[in-house]
Amino acid sequence: MHRTLLKNRKLLEAHDIVIPPATTPPVVLAALQARVLAQTTEPHNKIMTA
Repeated sequence: MHRTLLKNRKLLEAHDIVIPPATTPPVVLAALQARVLAQTTEPHNKIMTA
């Protein structure tokens, strides 16, 4: 994944494309983190082995 991100960054730079940083409010990020945490702690979301 890291190599892919580096390749994408170089490609964007080569074409002079600048993506500004996100301006997401901290409240939205906190809500998203809480939702992810709730979904990852539920027992039905565990990976099952064959």
